[in-house]
Amino acid sequence: MNAVFNKSCHPVMQELADESVDMIFTDPPYFQYRAQNVKRLRNHKDIVTEFEFDEFISEEEYLAFLEVVLKETYRVAKPGASGYLFCADDFVSYLNRIIEVAGFKVRKIIHWHKTNPFPAISSRKMYANSMELLIHFSKGVPSTWNHKPVNEMHNFLNTAITTADIESLINKYRGEDKIEQLLGLMKDALRDGGTDSLIENPICMGKERTMHKTQKPLKVCTPFIEISSNPGDVIFDPFMGAGSTAIAALLSDRNFVGYEIDSGYCNLIQKRFDDFLAKNPGYNGRKPVIKT
Repeated sequence: MNAVFNKSCHPVMQELADESVDMIFTDPPYFQYRAQNVKRLRNHKDIVTEFEFDEFISEEEYLAFLEVVLKETYRVAKPGASGYLFCADDFVSYLNRIIEVAGFKVRKIIHWHKTNPFPAISSRKMYANSMELLIHFSKGVPSTWNHKPVNEMHNFLNTAITTADIESLINKYRGEDKIEQLLGLMKDALRDGGTDSLIENPICMGKERTMHKTQKPLKVCTPFIEISSNPGDVIFDPFMGAGSTAIAALLSDRNFVGYEIDSGYCNLIQKRFDDFLAKNPGYNGRKPVIKT
């Protein structure tokens, strides 16, 4: 494993055996326009000056393409494997259906709040796109679930707390013995608050950002890989893009396998592999490679 195949994952993934991967994490192409020629200003705001469109000529063609890929993904997934798929909000209902047609069970829609989204273009009279969805699905009941508390999934300090809320708590838990009780409740909430379905993180910035327009940050990828897999497991991504799934897997002591049809992106992934190996001289796993 630890290989990215420089070819399409569609219509078959002949390199992969049945039930050979432990988890799926992927960001497929979207059927929509994408930002092009993004200008970054000094205040770190990005201004979009042009757009380009995906290669699919119709929604039907796009959905049929993903259905074939997901059926192949079901074939290579082990029983109990979890999967995560990024999607646009206007396609989530269609993708939910296709995921289940492929044989998986949709379990949850996760919301990623982007704290630095592309600004809205006022002439289009639309809100800024500050939210992206992530569909959690599984092949049967998930075999792995490594709980993460709420405060590890998003910054709970951003939650709005009003003066009235604070006064209500003070009145309810007035007195030294009650204060101790309140502190105990707060500690329990932070420790056992459940794994949340909301994450807050900026889009890729600074040194992590590459030429890939929809690159996913490692801080977004890594928690889900740690929740739904164990060290040594194989993480599968049929649409590697900039290789964030692969790098997140390596940093989490997991293995990976995937596909990327674009040779330019494969060159980018190779550079990220080289950077990873240079920064982690003690790494003793299988060397990550691009296979053509």
